[in-house]
Amino acid sequence: MESRTQELIDMETLERVAPIIRNAAHPTRLRILDFLRLEGQPCTVTQITEASGVSQALVSQQLRILKDQGILLSRRDGNYMLYDIADRSVLLLLDCIREHQMR
Repeated sequence: MESRTQELIDMETLERVAPIIRNAAHPTRLRILDFLRLEGQPCTVTQITEASGVSQALVSQQLRILKDQGILLSRRDGNYMLYDIADRSVLLLLDCIREHQMR
């Protein structure tokens, strides 16, 4: 039987995406990412809080984690801080979750 090793995802890629998956793997974080994906533009903490259905304190905590891990980026716009998806590869993870939901 021929080895299928060449078909495996290379370790460099797995090492790069493992932290993204690990840090996104929280229901509130995934909800935030899904909302930002659907909006398609940077959003404020208030917008994210209203969409997520959890407290602003929890949203702020999860935004900080996602930002610290490089999954989100933020920029100030006057009095508001806007958040957006920085690492677009997380969209593939959301696509897999959405597809699983449809089954």
